[in-house]
Amino acid sequence: MHSRYRGLVAAPFTPFRSDLSVNLDVIPAYARLLRDNGVSAAFVCGTTGEGLSLTQAERMQVAEAWMKVADEKLRVIVHVGHNSLTDAQELTRHAAKIGASAVSAFAPCFFKPRDHDELVDWCQRLAGAAPGLPFYYYNIPSMTGVSLKVAPFLAKAASVIPSLVGVKYTHEDMPDYQECVKFGDGRYDILFGRDELLLEGWQAQALGAVGSTYNYSAPLYLQLIEHLKAGRATEARALQDKAIKMIAICNGVGVSHLAASKALMGLLGVDCGPTRPPVRAISAAQFADLKQKLERMGFFSTACKAA
Repeated sequence: MHSRYRGLVAAPFTPFRSDLSVNLDVIPAYARLLRDNGVSAAFVCGTTGEGLSLTQAERMQVAEAWMKVADEKLRVIVHVGHNSLTDAQELTRHAAKIGASAVSAFAPCFFKPRDHDELVDWCQRLAGAAPGLPFYYYNIPSMTGVSLKVAPFLAKAASVIPSLVGVKYTHEDMPDYQECVKFGDGRYDILFGRDELLLEGWQAQALGAVGSTYNYSAPLYLQLIEHLKAGRATEARALQDKAIKMIAICNGVGVSHLAASKALMGLLGVDCGPTRPPVRAISAAQFADLKQKLERMGFFSTACKAA
């Protein structure tokens, strides 16, 4: 029986050295930081992990490194999405071999599925490579350009993908999200994927969430969730607004949110290195600006703390 993910699931950055080679040595300390700050699982080699900028061998190496540090308090979901179905199937079989708790895959983003039938067929073939391994469809239209609603996908996939257990839902279509949550009397684990809307996601009955900023601000979001559980909507809103401001700062220093966020991990004792092209790495001046603005807004009071 698959145990659903609850609370926060971080989408880790893939650590690189200055020469852009993968730096697996960082991962044990990275895992400790997440575990010690209340993160319940890691979603590796996805968007935040620059998965599509890694080679097939690198993706397997990163997944293996995370599995070496996984335990019941920090489970590992491996992203296996690819534009090549054969490569996606190979990654799926590898994830099963190393003992991943689940796999997830977004839709192919070059030759895109045109309708739900094509999307279900793709996912069925991919998940079928390891039929005993729980599978999450990864809905992220902002990156894939595939904007098919997910509730109809679940309706079509339910009878043909036995290993389908849920969705990583990274989109702002809240009516569709709620329909997914309610589908089949809550049959599927619908993980919410927009950090800046976590409050709205939790109000829409999310019980688990996957995000990039949980790598460094898990305590903030865990406090937000506790306020919501206790009915303290005003306090929860204040923390969500703080998260939105934090995200805006990372977006506003002249590089991508990915590059800025990855760089600030070093301030927490986990040096994840640069980003791979075409994503431009942050400059020293931009990093100084980022740090100053984060300090000014009180970022570090609710940031992850190293043991």
